[in-house]
Amino acid sequence: MALRTVLLTVANLVIPTGFFPYKPYMPGLAQYEELGWAEKLGADWQKPPEAPFDKVVFMVVDALRSDFVYGEESGMSFVQRYRSRSNEFTLKN
Repeated sequence: MALRTVLLTVANLVIPTGFFPYKPYMPGLAQYEELGWAEKLGADWQKPPEAPFDKVVFMVVDALRSDFVYGEESGMSFVQRYRSRSNEFTLKN
């Protein structure tokens, strides 16, 4: 029992150091530095392209059973309608 407590304590101290590594403090603020590419690539070479959309929605659903989504009485009719209109690839049994 004591060995288990010691191992759990050590694990609780060691494992988070891999997930949350030390980040050194760097004083000062970042500043823009002109690299001199404007002469070779033209004046507006750094101009960002126009975005073809207003928003991006990135959704990750983990461990969602397919029968909850694709079942007749699932209550997810919006998802079913969206999937039927889109060209996405999903694995379905």
